[in-house]
Amino acid sequence: MDELDKKILKELQLDSRKSFTRIAQNLGVTTATISDRVKKLTEKGIICGYTTILNTYKLGMITLIAKIKIRSGYNIENVGKEIARLYEICCVHHVTGNFDLLVISKCAGHEDCGCIIEEIKEVDGVETVDTEIVLKTLKEAVKVEL
Repeated sequence: MDELDKKILKELQLDSRKSFTRIAQNLGVTTATISDRVKKLTEKGIICGYTTILNTYKLGMITLIAKIKIRSGYNIENVGKEIARLYEICCVHHVTGNFDLLVISKCAGHEDCGCIIEEIKEVDGVETVDTEIVLKTLKEAVKVEL
């Protein structure tokens, strides 16, 4: 990945709906160059998709953070993949520290949070689940500095 690829990714992070022609104009290259580069970045798995980012707080949703300890003898990655299949789960991270997985989900309400916690507990290999409910989000971004 070179500097042009990074510039393209920055443009797409600012507005993924921006046309390749507009990106090409901004970067001083041809539309075909942008198209080829984006195709290659997608094939390499660097670009994973395009989506609409919702303000879940304004939708009345609650962010639930679950810290999960995996039972001895179970593969952390396999258990994490099983948890990731649950519809409400947004992120699953294998982490260092006292827990093995950090899971983030968005809930329609407190009752929904309780259901998600129970679903996580039912996954084979889960030993303990320690949860937190976010009171206020000060920053939530999916952009990364390149």
